[in-house]
Amino acid sequence: MQNRLGVIFIKRKQLIIFILAFVVVFLGMNYFKLSDNFLGNKKYVYVLGNVVGIRANTEGVLVLGYEDNIQYIDKLKEGDNILYINDEKVNSSQDVYDILNKLKKNIVNIKFERSGKILTKSVKTKNEDGIYKLGFWVRDKITGIGTMTCYDSEKNQFYAIGHPIYDVDTQQVLKIKEGNIYNISNLEIIKGQDNKIGQIKGNFDIKNIIGNFKNNSNYGIEGNLNQNSINTDNKKRFQVASFKDIKLGKATILFASKDNEVKSYNILIKNIDKKSKILEVEIVDKELINYTGGIIQGMSGAPIIQNDKLIGSITYVLKKNPKKGFGIFIGEMIK
Repeated sequence: MQNRLGVIFIKRKQLIIFILAFVVVFLGMNYFKLSDNFLGNKKYVYVLGNVVGIRANTEGVLVLGYEDNIQYIDKLKEGDNILYINDEKVNSSQDVYDILNKLKKNIVNIKFERSGKILTKSVKTKNEDGIYKLGFWVRDKITGIGTMTCYDSEKNQFYAIGHPIYDVDTQQVLKIKEGNIYNISNLEIIKGQDNKIGQIKGNFDIKNIIGNFKNNSNYGIEGNLNQNSINTDNKKRFQVASFKDIKLGKATILFASKDNEVKSYNILIKNIDKKSKILEVEIVDKELINYTGGIIQGMSGAPIIQNDKLIGSITYVLKKNPKKGFGIFIGEMIK
């Protein structure tokens, strides 16, 4: 009995050892399999190049400038973003008017943002025939044109313009509350030339929204697309490049043609800044030069392709020579 029990014990011990070994091997195989998938994972997105209209409401209102007599507003300046008046939230220029004329006070407390800091100041108002004013102009909405870079169908996420939306007058980065994008019609190109940057003009119907966004980061805007707003049937998915994939030399950008159809144009990658991950680019495609003169306003976001991979998007142009400009590494836009 002892022997038989001993044999059974040994067999059970062997079985336990075998099971443990199997578990270790099984987990080990899956560990390495998961690690391989993670390390070797290749992300693919639809590359776009579509020109779109952009319209957004700001969070708060932006101070643009002053009336002739500025004695009332010596504590605020251009570029300040007003958030509250006497603890009442400001979402639009109409809110400013409504709050002031509900309070009817000679002095109000204004909470505003300046250079990333939140400040509160007591500011004198101006009473003109019973209407209370602050004595400066503000902006609460922005409208413009930009280019879509790519679309991640798994996340229903689009990425566009490659740099933050600035206010055209103050050059301040705008805090966006909500924004929408629209298809463009009647596309018009004002050609760029030395010391004069060109631009894109076009019309869009504000009732025909194709997507929305809230994030206005240093690397552009990102948001969601409405269903069927982008036809991906004839669009190719490209692998998202790693920074080490980028090389000096030939590349292409995608941009809307005269017929508003996305076409590929030749460029050169002239320099790669490893620290800032900025690409220096030059337009060399004669067709595009004849069409736009180089990089123009509204082209920001045009995707850059190299060796069948999405490596970045156009962001800035050199005013002295619009054939030259800069792009941002795609990894900065898609994180």
